[in-house]
Amino acid sequence: MNRHQHRTVIKRVHPHEWRWRLGVAGAALLVALAVGYLLGASREGEVSFFDDPEERLRDQVAQLSLEREADQQTMRALRGSLAEQASELGEMREMLALYRGVMVPEETEGLVVLKAPSVAYDAVDQSFRVVSLVHRGPGDFAEYRGELTLVVEGKAAGESLSINLAELDTAAESSVFPLRFRYLQKVQVAVSLPLGFAPETILSTMRLSEPRQKAWDRQDAIVEGIGGSPNLVGAERNASD
Repeated sequence: MNRHQHRTVIKRVHPHEWRWRLGVAGAALLVALAVGYLLGASREGEVSFFDDPEERLRDQVAQLSLEREADQQTMRALRGSLAEQASELGEMREMLALYRGVMVPEETEGLVVLKAPSVAYDAVDQSFRVVSLVHRGPGDFAEYRGELTLVVEGKAAGESLSINLAELDTAAESSVFPLRFRYLQKVQVAVSLPLGFAPETILSTMRLSEPRQKAWDRQDAIVEGIGGSPNLVGAERNASD
């Protein structure tokens, strides 16, 4: 038997092996392309030929316009807030002055004091606003109770007419404004007067039920002041039991 024998190796090739190799090669190519695209996109800002000066300028202009609009809105909101705070500060100063006057009332024998109401009237749209203030006198009772009636007297079509403001006020529950306070109470009412009605005077009537039953009324004439704003001229009448 010959010592040198030749061994024959038979290698089996799968009929679809070429497809597998092609698939692996394709996947590797796709991965390489994806990596290259990502690297290129991340460095696009650094590569000069990817930059479009006009496009970048338009983006900057648009960004600046947005920032300018946001700044303008912020400024408008800030101005509105400052105006509201200034108005609130003025009201607080007025209330502080009122409280000082109430805590140290003027020399008066009255159980309570009925102040002259402040009036704002617009003849164009017939809007009428009244603010009436009632505060305690020199006594120091735990609580004051009663009611306030505000009547505007004037003329319409040449005839005299009286209007109860509480009856025109949708927020009022009756024809009078209830009073309940220890130091002071402010009554505010804003209504629209009938068309053609010209207000001339305002009659304020206060009836106290506690701590004692008393009544006060005052009639103030509405006259045109400087700039067309109405002023009040009048005086408080004597109190009655």
